[in-house]
Amino acid sequence: MILLATLQWRPQLDPLLGGLLILVMAGWLYWTYRRLRARFTSAKSWALLTPKMLVATLLVLALFEPVWDIERRETQRGKLLAVVDTSSSMDVVDNGTQPRSARALQVLAKIKADLPARVVLDTLEFDTQVRKPDVAKKSDAVRGTDLGGCLATLSERADISSYLGVVLLTDGGDEPLTSPVLPPVSVSIIGIGANPAQWHDLAIADVEAPATVEKDGKFEVTVDLVARGFSEQQLNRTGVKIEHETGGTWKEQARQEVDLSRGHARIKFPVTGTDPGLHRYRVTLDQLPREISYLNNMREFTVDVQKKSLHVLYFTRELGADFKMLRSEIGHDPGIAFTALFRTLSERFTVQGDRMTGDEDLDAGFPTNLKTLQLFDCVIIGSFPAADWNKEKFDTLVRYVEDGGAVIFLGGEKSFGLGGYAVTPLAPLYPWQTSSGEQELSRGEFAVTIPAAGSGNPIITGLEETLVQQGATISSVNTSGALKPGATPLMAVNIGGRSVPFVAVQSFGKGKVLGVGSNTIWEWARKNELLRGAYAMFWRKAVRNLAGKTEGGRVLSVRWDKEFYRPSDLAVADIQAGGQTTTEGLRLNAAVTVNDETKPLPVDPANGHANEYAAQLRFKERGEYRFRLVAYQGDNVLETYEKTLQVTPLLAEGSRLEMDEEALRKLAEKGSGTFLRESEADQFIKNLSAKFTQKMTVTEMPLAQAGPWFALLVLGLLVTEWWQRRKANLI
Repeated sequence: MILLATLQWRPQLDPLLGGLLILVMAGWLYWTYRRLRARFTSAKSWALLTPKMLVATLLVLALFEPVWDIERRETQRGKLLAVVDTSSSMDVVDNGTQPRSARALQVLAKIKADLPARVVLDTLEFDTQVRKPDVAKKSDAVRGTDLGGCLATLSERADISSYLGVVLLTDGGDEPLTSPVLPPVSVSIIGIGANPAQWHDLAIADVEAPATVEKDGKFEVTVDLVARGFSEQQLNRTGVKIEHETGGTWKEQARQEVDLSRGHARIKFPVTGTDPGLHRYRVTLDQLPREISYLNNMREFTVDVQKKSLHVLYFTRELGADFKMLRSEIGHDPGIAFTALFRTLSERFTVQGDRMTGDEDLDAGFPTNLKTLQLFDCVIIGSFPAADWNKEKFDTLVRYVEDGGAVIFLGGEKSFGLGGYAVTPLAPLYPWQTSSGEQELSRGEFAVTIPAAGSGNPIITGLEETLVQQGATISSVNTSGALKPGATPLMAVNIGGRSVPFVAVQSFGKGKVLGVGSNTIWEWARKNELLRGAYAMFWRKAVRNLAGKTEGGRVLSVRWDKEFYRPSDLAVADIQAGGQTTTEGLRLNAAVTVNDETKPLPVDPANGHANEYAAQLRFKERGEYRFRLVAYQGDNVLETYEKTLQVTPLLAEGSRLEMDEEALRKLAEKGSGTFLRESEADQFIKNLSAKFTQKMTVTEMPLAQAGPWFALLVLGLLVTEWWQRRKANLI
């Protein structure tokens, strides 16, 4: 026990009044002494005055309220939890003498030896799962690292709150954590890893390949290579090959020789996507003797080869300046099939781009057959007069939207009210009011803004900052009427002191309609690369969100927030219920099955959105998770949706052997702990001892109220004065 006492003053009076009181009391004592001195000797006068002085001093002391603060520091009793990384990357001898795992155990032994006797050290180990140290593991197999899953498992331990803290001894793994779940106690980290500059190693630093490609489309695989510690003669001709898995066998597709004498190099492999499906590839770098590890000489990746998932029809009778740019940006999306239909001479039409079985009607112009139009997920209508349509085509387009189709109307001099559409069946589809007396296009340079009502809309998300920072403008605006009640403005400009929405979206029937009241958005693509990217992203996001490509069926539509999930990730499923069925009495039940164990999942309503729900699932470890969602109406099952989610890291164990110090430091900060390298373990142990093994209690003791002693002292002084005054015949 350590004691430290300090005296604190807590005066009851204002400092000015306190000083005045002391002066008055000093004056009174001086006047009393003068009176006594006139009758008695100096010694006798001081004897009579002393009790008065002491009583006055004690009373002033009480008014200033002195308090003793007594600090007691006591050694805590408790447990400290150490969790040691035992993945295959910890077997690497990266300092020339010992593997990382052996050095981690030495640090652990040092911690255990230096902790106070009252603190017990518990030890666990982890790779893809958390286990006790005495549990056997396969030494001949590659053991992965799931640091995020380990932390999620620790956070759910029933006894985790009883620990003084958690200490991780790890090299960090191959991928930084994005949204870790941390235990409710401090998490500190000792990073195990030597300086890579001292290594003898060849490594694949990175592989870039598209996640999705079109069937029969060509794509490139870019491979970045690094080399350390070898002579130029050993590195001037190093082989790299790319292989494709076919029928469970890896077959070499190409091989290149690369010069790594400068320590780094980049090569590219041309590849062609063949049959639709998920295809596995791997890149392998030749091995050299004396490398610290061969784990990072190989990198596997997957590419999803698919037919175009979205089909877009662009129709116009008069080509404008925006057509070429729009076709370029939408048509280059590997997941979008773009078909252009436009008039050339008289009533002759040209079809360009992707064709489908059943679209033969397009050769005669805009289809009047609803089934033909329903081959397309989204239809884009250019700017041309309403007189160039007929009632049958109007009705087909309206029925297409009512049944769930998506339409984008482009602005221009012959669009909306200017084109004579205010009295046509298409007028109800527009997100704003139209009239035959609509004003001509407003021209100038108009700065684009994002209305508050549209901020956060999926079509705009990710574009707002770029449009504002880059000063996006348009030079023409259709000044149609006010927005309809159900429409949402996405972009606006200021004209004559008022905000005019020129991009807006609304639902119509089961479909959606986007109005673009300008024919000069394409100018963004010619200003700079950032605005060109924003232009491309706007059109691709617009087509995908309007088409609403989701999984599900007649009643349920489900959209997942990610394509891939890693251990510790949180998966969010956005659920749209109802579809073509009334939602009265609708009830949703969700469950997930992993390792033959099924657990229910809550399905919560989305705030402010009718018939929209969300289900969340946290993955603690890698594996196969089967999600099941059932829609009930009363006791009847309306529909069942199932999806299997493969949860695994994207990088294989040891792909990145360098300790990611920055990521580990940030993780420790999030866990309210500290990070230090293995060479700083001694300081780390001191920090642990100071933080976890001492507790401090502070006790306050007011001197004037500390028992009866103060009052007894005052009473004793008063009695002494009375006795002296009586003896001196003053009473």
